Amino acid sequence: MGQNSPQPRQSSPLDVLREIAPGAEVVHVRANPHDWSQGELVGAYTWPQHQGEGLVSLSHGNGPGGLHHIALTVGEFLSRYRDLPVVGMLYASETSYTYHVELAPPSWSLAGGDSQ
Repeated sequence: MGQNSPQPRQSSPLDVLREIAPGAEVVHVRANPHDWSQGELVGAYTWPQHQGEGLVSLSHGNGPGGLHHIALTVGEFLSRYRDLPVVGMLYASETSYTYHVELAPPSWSLAGGDSQ
């Protein structure tokens, strides 16, 4: 039985954000750059059906684990992984940085080739 045991699945750094925003393909998160433990999930979205349309908002509520868990999760993610290619800064101020994080690529980007 041991020879056919599946390899443990290596988790992605994005998995922690997927857990606090189930079903989201894009999240906007914000944290205090002076204290990364002060984070929050600002919005959870899915991609639009067609390129150029706006993101589709999901109701994300407090997510699993409550606000404290989300704050620590977002803060830890940003302190470690804010330089990933799927993470982009939206806004910056003295007290907070807001980021756009792509948890999954849009379906229209996966289409093989563009007819235009």
